[in-house]
Amino acid sequence: MSLAISSLLLLGVFGAVQQLRQSSRAADNLHSLEEKARFVLDLLRADVRSAGFWGLSSDPGALRVAAGTSIRCGGTNVGNWAFRFESYVAAADSWPLPCPPYRNARQAGTDVLEIRRAGPATTGVDSRRLQVHSSRREGVVFSANSPPALEGETEIRDLLVHAWYVAARSSHEPGEPSLRRKTLVRGGSLRDEEILSGVEDFQVRLALDVDGDGRADRVIDPVAPEAPGARVVAVRFWLLLRHYRAETGYVDAKTYAYADRAVRSFDDSRRRLLVAGSEMVANAREG
Repeated sequence: MSLAISSLLLLGVFGAVQQLRQSSRAADNLHSLEEKARFVLDLLRADVRSAGFWGLSSDPGALRVAAGTSIRCGGTNVGNWAFRFESYVAAADSWPLPCPPYRNARQAGTDVLEIRRAGPATTGVDSRRLQVHSSRREGVVFSANSPPALEGETEIRDLLVHAWYVAARSSHEPGEPSLRRKTLVRGGSLRDEEILSGVEDFQVRLALDVDGDGRADRVIDPVAPEAPGARVVAVRFWLLLRHYRAETGYVDAKTYAYADRAVRSFDDSRRRLLVAGSEMVANAREG
């Protein structure tokens, strides 16, 4: 009798320990996802906030590109895409670049967010970078040992061009999707860099000022046509993250409804976290 009781007690202790381990693992996995989400949201917000900033000149229509200045991506000239300065924020539900995504595999159904702006700090001439030389009246993008002459007070900042998207593959976690960014680097080329693995969806909506009063009048999905003359004044975005490993005893039975996505469910053992963020475009309000 005592042996049977001892066995039952041991089984109870073992079950309690296993349950404690599972609870601890669940908390750790969720905390990891939350930390990663905060990191990505901070990056996105900072990029959106500064979109359309060109230094001393606030008019993207007054920007020109110096002769011989180009941007290449995988051997392809992407200047026509990169130099769309008036589209300081743009979004697409199909691949907008002339060069392919990472491993030629974008995650199906995800959006692409494009940001164009000048860097946050003034700098000296760097012949290996594309830079913005601006005055109060105009600006010029150049890549040379000396900037084109402009009248009056001037300054130089690096040109920044970003395309945020989700690839079906990761550089660091085999079999996982990843949030990535095409970014302009030295040498006048776009580099594809991984921001975070385990991001399986990225959705975007743009808030437009149609009547010029600096306030949002319409919110559109990337597939919708923008109103002529409208300015993007804010961006709303959603990210769906999943943990890189299955969680014993867990089933993701939740349904996910967000942006223009149809209701989704997964019913697998991967823990997920859906986060949303929004940011005003500071320069759009000032322009």
